[in-house]
Amino acid sequence: MIESQRLQDSVLLFLPLCPSTNARMGVVRMGGFCRQILTKEARDYISSVGTPLAWWKKASRFPTLDNYFALDLWYVLPRINCDASNYGKVLFDALEEGGIVSNDKYILPRVRGIWHDKQTVAVVKLPWRK
Repeated sequence: MIESQRLQDSVLLFLPLCPSTNARMGVVRMGGFCRQILTKEARDYISSVGTPLAWWKKASRFPTLDNYFALDLWYVLPRINCDASNYGKVLFDALEEGGIVSNDKYILPRVRGIWHDKQTVAVVKLPWRK
């Protein structure tokens, strides 16, 4: 499911495209209040990508990123009217779930490229520190 390619000072991860931020939160009524919670689709993505990321991290001995860093992103989106800035939140939550980053607030995203195709994927370039 997760493919990786080691570069000289970084690693590329090829991940399935996550749900859009627009489909990330759902409104639920709790008593007299309304609250927003993650949708089932977002929770499923976070668990289905976070667990293999944790296995990959352990197998490759990738260190946990615990300081601010630039994250380069390339997207293959399903339609031309998709907004690339809407795909980060759930992806960052999955990176945090997998132990790649200690807190997703450290991620400084840079979208480097966008393509359109029915096969959707996100390519993430992580810095490799020793």
